[in-house]
Amino acid sequence: MTRPPIRLTQFGLINAYLIPERDGLTLIDAGLSGMERRVNRAAARLGLPLRRVALTHAHSDHVGAVDALMARWPGLDLLVGAADRPLLAEQGVAAPPTRLLRGGDRIGSLTVIDTPGHSPGHVAYLDERDGTLYSGDTFVNVPGLRVASVLNALFPLPTFGTHDPAATTRSARALLDVPARVLAAGHGPAVREPLAAMRRAVQDAESGRDPGAVTRTVSGWIGRLTGMTTRAAVAGKAITAHPDGGS
Repeated sequence: MTRPPIRLTQFGLINAYLIPERDGLTLIDAGLSGMERRVNRAAARLGLPLRRVALTHAHSDHVGAVDALMARWPGLDLLVGAADRPLLAEQGVAAPPTRLLRGGDRIGSLTVIDTPGHSPGHVAYLDERDGTLYSGDTFVNVPGLRVASVLNALFPLPTFGTHDPAATTRSARALLDVPARVLAAGHGPAVREPLAAMRRAVQDAESGRDPGAVTRTVSGWIGRLTGMTTRAAVAGKAITAHPDGGS
């Protein structure tokens, strides 16, 4: 392997990755708002310009810094799986994608792999130079490696955000055929020589085993809290838009 993945993380949980290419840097995913500061500092340390942002999918914790980066780096390309294009607008991203991706496309040293499920247009990327598989949220490595369709009480949000659990599991199985030497997921640390762990995670997802009582209880609390937070945010926006109570 030529070098380890260049991982940029927020809260130790939300990952973005920088990929050096001959013309500059490719950023895989863009975290939450504020990730642009980490990206810009890393680009300065490497002495390379940012050329493109390649999204694994267009959920809020993967697109938060897109507009700030587009403003900082004129001419920056924004790439996303074709079926995720509507999600960009839904997440409030102002910048339109400059390229819609499909399986088999190439982005510098990266090969695009279709992995629908967690989102309709979810994709993964394989760097064929060093065998790093950037899997987005098909796999989650918090607290251990699992498929995103499998609920875990310690970090349930990727499962709550999964569009199609069965398709996610099928995509995870398809990734077992990729000759990965490193698995770099959207959440959690990278896994070296990952195929055995990936296989166990896929088998667990395919088993149909129900989550344990603790996971169900804690996840239920988090789900209710998330719902209350969302409703409060919507109500706050409504009050801001109509401070006199009018409609």
